[in-house]
Amino acid sequence: MTKAYPSFSNETTPEVSSPSVRRCLVSLEVKPKSELVRFALDPSKTIVPDIACKLPGRGLWVTADAALIDEAIQKNLFSKAAKTKVIVPADLKDQIEQLLARRCLDLLGLAKAAGAVVAREQKVLEALSSHELEGILLACDAGNDIKKKTQRIKCFSNLMTRDALGAALGREQAAVVGLRPHSLTKKLKQELARWQGVALPNPVLVNLQSNQPCVTEVVT
Repeated sequence: MTKAYPSFSNETTPEVSSPSVRRCLVSLEVKPKSELVRFALDPSKTIVPDIACKLPGRGLWVTADAALIDEAIQKNLFSKAAKTKVIVPADLKDQIEQLLARRCLDLLGLAKAAGAVVAREQKVLEALSSHELEGILLACDAGNDIKKKTQRIKCFSNLMTRDALGAALGREQAAVVGLRPHSLTKKLKQELARWQGVALPNPVLVNLQSNQPCVTEVVT
């Protein structure tokens, strides 16, 4: 049976009446917005990832899953759902991953400012022993010793290098970061899950020197 793809001009339908959920244009499943990636059209009808969900106009939503995003691109589903010919950038998947990576690192910096982050390895181990942590971020190039010492607690992400984690916290490097229970920790976990879902086999890390925020306006 042929799928009836949702209309781009009708972002909310009777089946998707809650502002906190949207329908994936590939799987047609209704999911929380925190599990999807929103796309918008710029004036040239080019698909733009709207990671922060702030771009004007109606949106197209795809589950934060690399395979489903691939399917949307390969089957021309963005054009079908939008009911108009759209331009899909060749590097769209890289754009999504770069923006999600930047968003996660920005949130990590905010969590540190809020006191929800334990940054130094010894302090992380002490906080782990006293059950202060909700989870950790472990660098993908962390040593085996710290991996063994922290294996009993939930690891939310191992996509970032020691350099990337350190830069987000204003340090040279960080092999492990502890996260205390906090509203920013909850938000960071959601964004890390989206990043993990779209991540390519070799994760694309943001250019930490540019320190550019996520896109919040239409690209012209």
